[in-house]
Amino acid sequence: MQRRLVFLSAMTFLLPVVAGVHLFLGFRSTDLPQLLFAFAGSDAQSFEEAVLLYQRVPRTLIALYVGGVTAVCGFVLQSLVRNPLASPTTLGVNAGAALFLVAGVLLFNLDTKLQGAAALVGALSGFLASLAVAKAAGRRNDPRGLSLILSGALVTMFFTGLTNALLLSDPARRSDLLSWIVGTINHAYADRLALFWWVGVIAILMLLVLARPLTLILFGAEKAASTGVNVPIVSGLAILAAVLGAGSAVAICGPIGFVGLVVPHIVRPLVGNNLRISLPAAFLTGAMVCIMADLIGREALYPFSLSTGLVTDLVGGVVFILIIKRFYLSSGAQQGVA
Repeated sequence: MQRRLVFLSAMTFLLPVVAGVHLFLGFRSTDLPQLLFAFAGSDAQSFEEAVLLYQRVPRTLIALYVGGVTAVCGFVLQSLVRNPLASPTTLGVNAGAALFLVAGVLLFNLDTKLQGAAALVGALSGFLASLAVAKAAGRRNDPRGLSLILSGALVTMFFTGLTNALLLSDPARRSDLLSWIVGTINHAYADRLALFWWVGVIAILMLLVLARPLTLILFGAEKAASTGVNVPIVSGLAILAAVLGAGSAVAICGPIGFVGLVVPHIVRPLVGNNLRISLPAAFLTGAMVCIMADLIGREALYPFSLSTGLVTDLVGGVVFILIIKRFYLSSGAQQGVA
């Protein structure tokens, strides 16, 4: 319990610090008092204030939302699928959301609000497609959910190929979507955050309400059912909330890969599987990871910038290899598979 409290306290303290660095790094120290007062004003009075209010603040809010929501959804998916590789990236959720949004823009010229709706439908379609492929494969007795992960990888590759084909078919409009499709936290997407933030908030609130029965399910479906938990309904609602929450993050700034995969592996050893504690911890950690990734992408090659999705993919790819090695290539894991 003490370790959990220390971790939560540390993350609660560090997140505002990292967010502050994200907001103010690059400004002259003499401008800081004036910039702090800019939050109280309605309009920017200088170029520095305009940069802070109309670029830095939206980017920070988007990073907080996308990182936190994606990490929480990844934690829930890993817990229910019972596989350490489960995440919105590996289960077809991100690829489905991206495909449906790009198709909606290029084929039907959808406006921003309908693009978000298309992304949510796509996220759900990607996950359902992964389930359908896994079921069609006919794999039984798969307690580690490996068949679903492999099916999700197949669906992700297929949907990504369709997305790239659509982008190549319309060179004139391709440039408008290139920044979004690689996962870029940018102040230009502030309007998307304003439209879709409530989806993630409702998803997280639903998961917090279901935290206790979900935790019981993690200890065994039969034990949870014996305590009065309706396992199919609770699991279905939790997966629906996780998929739609992750889809809303994609709708805002494109697929930010591997946050939903990596953050649960940071949080779980420190706070355990009690979702009433681990979900808030995952949100704080995911938000901080996303802010740090955007900060690195913004400052590492200044005046040039890297997309946040590229930074998370580089770091997440290394962690992905370590997870594979630990859970699937170790001698103990090989004996378990056999």
